[in-house]
Amino acid sequence: MSATQMDRIQNNLTHLKLPRIGELLEDRLEQASKDSISYSEFLDQLLQEEVAAKKERTIAMRTNMAKFPFIKTLEGFDFNFQPSIDKKRIKQLATCRYIPNGDNVLLLGPPGVGKTHLAVALGIKAVTEGYRTYFTQAMPLIASLTKAYAENRRDIVNSCV
Repeated sequence: MSATQMDRIQNNLTHLKLPRIGELLEDRLEQASKDSISYSEFLDQLLQEEVAAKKERTIAMRTNMAKFPFIKTLEGFDFNFQPSIDKKRIKQLATCRYIPNGDNVLLLGPPGVGKTHLAVALGIKAVTEGYRTYFTQAMPLIASLTKAYAENRRDIVNSCV
């Protein structure tokens, strides 16, 4: 392949916003040549890697936008520490089936029982399932809504309630 052709391909990949393929192309072309990979298998592998990279970027962006105070997972939660928490119910919530229905999840309890850990873990799970999330705690949310109401910004109040 000529340098001009490779430059044109790289420019087209940039234009099409396919950065991962651009990074991998030369190595994958060389490997495909050595392994005698078919055109369709070569293209399939490149596209799978681009899709995976795009999904990773989306998850990273949504995780950042969610404003989680830290990153925690359900796998890292010690259910033995808090036996009053229904592990089966939390795993059911982790399927994110409540989200399309517009249902809410409220975690209530005294300090130090793992509410924030579970809320973040469920939020991270929702992000990986393709949902947008935003983390906030009750007191800052109430303060924000109270201020919006006092400033007669009902559009904000109505969209949050």
